Amino acid sequence: MLKTLHRDERKEMTSTLAHSEYPYTYARTTAMRGMLLKKADYHKILKMDFNEIARFLEETTYKKSIDTLSASMKGADLLEAALNSNLAESFAKLRAISPEELRLLIDEYLRRNDIEDIKTILRGKLTKAGDKIIAASLQAAGTMGKDALTGLLKKESIEQILKGIDFIDFARIKPALERLRETNSLEEIENELDRSYYQGLLELAASLPSEGDLFRDFLLQEIEIMNIVTIIKLKHAGIDKSAISNFLIFTGVSGNKNLFEKLMNSDIGSMTRYLEARDYSEAIVQGLKSYEKNGSLIELEASLHTHLLRKSVLLLHQHPLSVDVILGYMFAKETEVRNLKIIVRGKQLGVGEEFIEKQLVI
Repeated sequence: MLKTLHRDERKEMTSTLAHSEYPYTYARTTAMRGMLLKKADYHKILKMDFNEIARFLEETTYKKSIDTLSASMKGADLLEAALNSNLAESFAKLRAISPEELRLLIDEYLRRNDIEDIKTILRGKLTKAGDKIIAASLQAAGTMGKDALTGLLKKESIEQILKGIDFIDFARIKPALERLRETNSLEEIENELDRSYYQGLLELAASLPSEGDLFRDFLLQEIEIMNIVTIIKLKHAGIDKSAISNFLIFTGVSGNKNLFEKLMNSDIGSMTRYLEARDYSEAIVQGLKSYEKNGSLIELEASLHTHLLRKSVLLLHQHPLSVDVILGYMFAKETEVRNLKIIVRGKQLGVGEEFIEKQLVI
């Protein structure tokens, strides 16, 4: 498991970043970004079966993962495992070409993948899924690695798992754990894990040099969009306003709390009037139209994620010799793997091509 970055280390790291340049790392990262799939590639893949997808991806950076796993797996299982393996390998490569200061920054960002794997373990334990099934669903593309995740998986209770996470203060999760015993729902624990992650990353972003402004803006908007989607989902589920606010992540941005209050007091169809000034308002409008038509929030989430992907492209181009390049690449790579998993799962379930395409972020 990689070390946790503490407050004093963040300060020292960001001070070093402010006075350093790493053109080799940034150039290699830009080249890695250029190897990601294009929009036209997804249109081709949508029309393929599992074997055809595997052959197509063997012409890309996924070749090594597919070749390694193809002797023991096939079909959707092979593709999912190869996607997870490639994601982990891509980030390991990124760390390998980065000096220590940048590796620490990369690790802080990658905690989000640790959080997702921890959620997978918790959900599996709660539903009494077998350890083998849970393990097959883990990405291991964060900082923890397979051994650390396996260690958590072997723990007998959810409480023991939460106590075994060295970068999360158990005291802050304990109240949510008590609620789990009352409700048998992981929502509050998952929300607290997300909140802890984003608060740590925001603390780091706040101390980045001026070249990190784009990343700070990107991160703040990512959280804002997450909050809006959370509000819409919970209102859709009929959750009371007083309870919804407990699931939001507040960043201190001027006006945001007031905005969220208005959204929580509004019906879903009327929310657009409060979001007209946002640069993602078009995505909101289209997504809510889809919701009103079919009662699904899938297109809304995909549209907002697409907006964030396009914003991440700015991180690559506006400051080509800054940490923004690295963070933009990581977000784009995660998005690619997410898209491919949606296609694989959709085909596995026999879902129509049009429905799958609406969920893609391209």
